[in-house]
Amino acid sequence: MESNVRVLKALGAWLFLVLLGVAAAAVTIALVNKYMYGPETDVRAYFEDLRDGDGGEALGLLNAEVPEANAAMLDGDPLQAAAGELTDVDVTTVTDDGEQAVVRADYTLAGERHSSEFSLHATDTQWGFFTVWAFDETPLPVLTVTMPGATSVDVNGMSVALPGSTGTFSAFFPGAYTASYTSDLVEARPVRTVVTDPGQRAEIVLEPRPTEALETEVDRQLKEYLDGCAGQSSLYPAGCPFSFEFDGRVEGDVEWTVESYPDPEISVGSTAEGWSLEPARGTARIAFDSLDLFTGDVERVERTVPFEVAADLAVDDSTVRVTPRG
Repeated sequence: MESNVRVLKALGAWLFLVLLGVAAAAVTIALVNKYMYGPETDVRAYFEDLRDGDGGEALGLLNAEVPEANAAMLDGDPLQAAAGELTDVDVTTVTDDGEQAVVRADYTLAGERHSSEFSLHATDTQWGFFTVWAFDETPLPVLTVTMPGATSVDVNGMSVALPGSTGTFSAFFPGAYTASYTSDLVEARPVRTVVTDPGQRAEIVLEPRPTEALETEVDRQLKEYLDGCAGQSSLYPAGCPFSFEFDGRVEGDVEWTVESYPDPEISVGSTAEGWSLEPARGTARIAFDSLDLFTGDVERVERTVPFEVAADLAVDDSTVRVTPRG
């Protein structure tokens, strides 16, 4: 009888150990399934690809739907710059029914907290226990960059073309994208935007400003033009903004001097209009001798003549052309 009791106890202990082993295996499988094969793993891997600037891996992993746009932001240094301020990433599963899952990533980007959600689906199992997940097809965001009068700008450190002063770029999310422009003649303060959602449409508009060098060159060309007008010994200098109506007889030369040169405002309009000069006012001084045909007396005539100058302005990366409108 005592022998049977010992057998039963041994059998019970063995069954307990078996059940304990099964439970431990189940827990192990669940943990491995969650942390090595779960949908969160794919999202973490995607974030690592962004930080590494590995656009090819990120595109494949995300199952990305790539828009018809410039792909300059999708790899290398620009992509690393987009993810460079991506910190404090916390990935959690929102829903998971075994077939479909939604994973949310909370993170700090460009100094602010944001979140993005990713949809995934189960595609296979390995070893009969571990679920293999894949992203649902995910449309990439589109970034539009505009700078009136410009043919190129810098985005995330890369010089990119702006046909017609506007460019559209495919972008990964989440990411921070900064556009800027600096040259000897034109500058624009950097503008940054953050994209956090699939299919998001973001826009950056740079406001170009003339540098001191551009203002100086415009003034120089206008001064050269007006001095050329002042050098003409005529009441009506050809192709010039000032003239003087006089009915009498001019004796000798007509002398012009520019008293105050106009200081036109340099502006840039729509992408079609480009750079322009606002009409500006100045004054010229005319001096000549007037002959009285009846008495033969000669009188000195001196007058201040106000005028307005209008001109077209063309600016590219290294040259300035001011074309007065006569």
